Amino acid sequence: MISSRYMRFILLTVSFLLLVFLVSQNWDVIPQPFSHSKPDALLGLSEDHPPQSGANNSNNSNNLQTEPTTLATTLPTTLPTTLSNSNPHTINTAIAGITDKVWHSSKTPELSADQTSWINSWLLKNPAFRHELLTDGSALTFVRTRYGATRPDIVEVYEKLPIPILRADLLRYLIVLAEGGIWSDLDVTCDTELVAWVPPEYHASNIDMIVGLEFDFGWRGEDTEVASQFCNWVFAARPGSRNLAAVVDAVVAKLKEIAALNGVGVDQLTLEMLPIDVVNVTGPKIMTIALLDGLQGLLGRVVDDRDFHDIKSPKLVGDLLIMPGNAFAAAQNGFPTDQSPALVSHHYAGSWKQADAEAKERKKQQDQQQQDQ
Repeated sequence: MISSRYMRFILLTVSFLLLVFLVSQNWDVIPQPFSHSKPDALLGLSEDHPPQSGANNSNNSNNLQTEPTTLATTLPTTLPTTLSNSNPHTINTAIAGITDKVWHSSKTPELSADQTSWINSWLLKNPAFRHELLTDGSALTFVRTRYGATRPDIVEVYEKLPIPILRADLLRYLIVLAEGGIWSDLDVTCDTELVAWVPPEYHASNIDMIVGLEFDFGWRGEDTEVASQFCNWVFAARPGSRNLAAVVDAVVAKLKEIAALNGVGVDQLTLEMLPIDVVNVTGPKIMTIALLDGLQGLLGRVVDDRDFHDIKSPKLVGDLLIMPGNAFAAAQNGFPTDQSPALVSHHYAGSWKQADAEAKERKKQQDQQQQDQ
């Protein structure tokens, strides 16, 4: 007969071996800081699995889907808020409903010393969070896998879009919409741990998305465009966010509209063809307008600068938590001292503004040449 001491030894041994096995199956239980040249497969998605895309990959650039399908009709109505076996990305301990994960993207896995330091600040401040960097290759796999079956029109636009600035904007919305979490550009430092971002009075509230004011201006009057603007270098949202779905639909529609105005397919778009600034096509301005339009539908009233101008602390409007200018854009707002603390620092190291300025200059020269003829 087996003695009780021997039985306890067997049970302890089996338990230890089981623990070792479970830890070995989950490589990111203890997240590690990013290195300068970590392989793509370790940083994000790799090409190990063939992409699943419902998009039409033919060369007919004008054959984009035009049916009025929107993400609001294709996303699940019930948003996951706890960790499940079917979706291991939805645990949320810092902000209710928002996945404990920080996202970045880069053309390649090789980062500068500054970029590595900046993105590691997110991990140092939030050590329990998952941390993922998508490169151009893994981002394409991500978009095809997450949207190929339900929104092939999105996949097709993303695949064909040749302008890096516009692709980068669209990608960030698609990533966080699919899995939730926090988006951060490579040139942003996390200054305050995420668990402290939401004030106690909103802990039990239904927060679908978090944004911060980049420009904080007063209301200009009836029938005018919103004066203020939310930044898109940092934001957070639930998986399947209602607000982000509206942003994605607005961006995709705007890209198709501009392509049609120029008589070309999305794959032939150039920066010179844009009749408006990049921020109005895929960037912060179109994001701001789409979010406010969505809130108007949710609340049944106009939502504009009067709802958040000159706020001193976070304010929940509908299901959108709006941070004051100091939170995400302290430098842009003159480092105000009468607002809640800064949550991040933006180092303004992006190169898109230079490319945009060069494109505007080329367009100006082309217009001048046409006038001279």
